[in-house]
Amino acid sequence: MSVDGTFEVRWWWRDRPVRVAVTDRTALPAARRTVARRLAGLRVVDLELARAHRAAGRPVPVGPLLRDLLSVALGAAEATGGAVDPTVGAARLRRAGGPLPACGSGWGAVERGRDWRAVSLRGDLLAVPPPLWLDLGGTASAYLVQRCAEQVAARHGTGVLVALGSRIAVAGPVPVSGWRVAQGPPTLTGGALVTADVLRPDGGGVRDPRTGGSPAAGWDAVTVAAPDAARAAMLAVAALARGADGPEWLAGQGVRAWPRAHRTALPQPATRW
Repeated sequence: MSVDGTFEVRWWWRDRPVRVAVTDRTALPAARRTVARRLAGLRVVDLELARAHRAAGRPVPVGPLLRDLLSVALGAAEATGGAVDPTVGAARLRRAGGPLPACGSGWGAVERGRDWRAVSLRGDLLAVPPPLWLDLGGTASAYLVQRCAEQVAARHGTGVLVALGSRIAVAGPVPVSGWRVAQGPPTLTGGALVTADVLRPDGGGVRDPRTGGSPAAGWDAVTVAAPDAARAAMLAVAALARGADGPEWLAGQGVRAWPRAHRTALPQPATRW
């Protein structure tokens, strides 16, 4: 039991820390199993994505978890005008010596057929035309922690916090002193908290989809609080990917945020986040 009266367990998964905390001690084993099962399901997602990439644009069947993760990722791309682009994986390959989709000069202005809009998800059939390469790291782990927290709270009536790296979601009754977190505010009383990082966020560093390189921003990370973890991740990643336009854009999204600037950054309009 922690000093705030909650009960928790921690472990590592794919080099990322996992934290599961509850207000009811009897619910902790079940909560841990729920999260572990969800994470184990990502092995199947990895295999399905690999099969879709090998199919070179031909439709292949995928399971319900990948369908959900893709729906969230493609929805984030549409909502942000391509700033959160799950096909930025192709740009990573180009920087490592592979092909890169042709890019335009504005958000959503990538050459038609060469960005996230070319990915086809119809029912359980996924088609990823080359040279695109899906990278769901921007939103996938946030979606998972949100669903896990909601499932545990609904089934066991306990307050719960689920964290995977810098993706945190809470549900159910809140501890008297709130949930203690290490990023953003000192405590969390509801919703979710996500940090995106240019250098090393969960799922890989945020990239500018137009270039595949680091965004031209004066900060290296931002933490966003939102009612849902997937939305928090979308906003945090998009704010960094948009570069110099990020602070003003995020200020209009109606969420609380905490930027972390480079030591050599230009003065930041922190009050606008």
